[in-house]
Amino acid sequence: MKPVIRQGDALREYGGQVLEGRYDCLGKPIACQGDAVLCNLHGLNRIAEGSSLAQVDGLPVALDGHRCACGCSLVSSVPDFLVEP
Repeated sequence: MKPVIRQGDALREYGGQVLEGRYDCLGKPIACQGDAVLCNLHGLNRIAEGSSLAQVDGLPVALDGHRCACGCSLVSSVPDFLVEP
Protein backbone atom coordinates (compact mmCIF):
# COMPACT_ATOMS: atom_id res chain seq x y z
CA MET A 1 0.00 0.00 0.00
CA LYS A 2 1.22 3.48 -0.89
CA PRO A 3 -0.05 7.01 -0.13
CA VAL A 4 -1.92 8.87 -2.89
CA ILE A 5 -0.62 12.02 -4.57
CA ARG A 6 -2.76 15.14 -4.58
CA GLN A 7 -2.62 18.54 -6.25
CA GLY A 8 0.03 20.62 -4.47
CA ASP A 9 2.16 17.65 -3.38
CA ALA A 10 5.92 17.97 -3.79
CA LEU A 11 8.51 16.54 -6.19
CA ARG A 12 11.69 14.95 -4.87
CA GLU A 13 15.16 15.61 -6.26
CA TYR A 14 14.76 19.19 -7.53
CA GLY A 15 11.56 20.41 -5.88
CA GLY A 16 8.34 21.51 -7.49
CA GLN A 17 4.71 20.54 -7.18
CA VAL A 18 1.77 18.70 -8.70
CA LEU A 19 -0.44 21.14 -10.64
CA GLU A 20 -3.52 19.06 -11.52
CA GLY A 21 -5.91 16.57 -10.01
CA ARG A 22 -9.54 15.47 -9.91
CA TYR A 23 -12.08 14.64 -7.20
CA ASP A 24 -11.54 15.62 -3.60
CA CYS A 25 -9.34 13.60 -1.25
CA LEU A 26 -9.09 15.20 2.19
CA GLY A 27 -9.51 18.69 0.74
CA LYS A 28 -7.40 18.45 -2.44
CA PRO A 29 -7.85 16.77 -5.85
CA ILE A 30 -6.23 13.35 -6.47
CA ALA A 31 -3.46 13.36 -9.12
CA CYS A 32 -3.32 10.74 -11.87
CA GLN A 33 -0.94 9.56 -14.56
CA GLY A 34 -0.73 12.28 -17.22
CA ASP A 35 -1.49 15.19 -14.87
CA ALA A 36 0.79 18.23 -14.99
CA VAL A 37 3.64 18.90 -12.57
CA LEU A 38 6.06 21.80 -12.34
CA CYS A 39 9.65 20.72 -11.65
CA ASN A 40 12.04 23.42 -10.41
CA LEU A 41 14.77 22.11 -12.75
CA HIS A 42 12.90 20.67 -15.75
CA GLY A 43 9.85 22.96 -15.92
CA LEU A 44 6.39 21.74 -16.94
CA ASN A 45 6.11 17.94 -17.13
CA ARG A 46 3.59 15.14 -16.67
CA ILE A 47 3.18 12.31 -14.18
CA ALA A 48 4.51 9.23 -15.98
CA GLU A 49 3.35 6.45 -13.62
CA GLY A 50 0.18 5.38 -11.85
CA SER A 51 -1.42 2.53 -9.94
CA SER A 52 -2.40 -0.58 -11.88
CA LEU A 53 -5.30 -1.14 -9.45
CA ALA A 54 -6.68 2.31 -8.49
CA GLN A 55 -8.20 4.64 -11.08
CA VAL A 56 -10.10 7.93 -11.22
CA ASP A 57 -12.04 8.64 -14.43
CA GLY A 58 -10.22 5.68 -16.00
CA LEU A 59 -6.78 7.14 -15.24
CA PRO A 60 -4.26 5.40 -12.95
CA VAL A 61 -3.93 7.18 -9.58
CA ALA A 62 -0.44 8.57 -8.86
CA LEU A 63 1.20 7.24 -5.69
CA ASP A 64 4.12 8.20 -3.48
CA GLY A 65 7.40 7.35 -5.22
CA HIS A 66 5.95 7.27 -8.74
CA ARG A 67 7.97 9.16 -11.35
CA CYS A 68 7.35 12.17 -13.55
CA ALA A 69 8.47 12.31 -17.18
CA CYS A 70 11.52 14.36 -16.07
CA GLY A 71 12.61 11.61 -13.67
CA CYS A 72 11.63 13.31 -10.41
CA SER A 73 9.56 11.30 -7.92
CA LEU A 74 6.31 12.29 -6.25
CA VAL A 75 6.03 12.84 -2.48
CA SER A 76 2.65 12.38 -0.78
CA SER A 77 1.41 14.80 1.86
CA VAL A 78 -1.14 12.27 3.20
CA PRO A 79 0.83 9.24 4.48
CA ASP A 80 -2.30 7.68 6.03
CA PHE A 81 -4.46 7.58 2.86
CA LEU A 82 -3.19 4.38 1.24
CA VAL A 83 -4.15 2.47 -1.93
CA GLU A 84 -2.81 -0.60 -3.73
CA PRO A 85 -0.01 0.07 -6.21
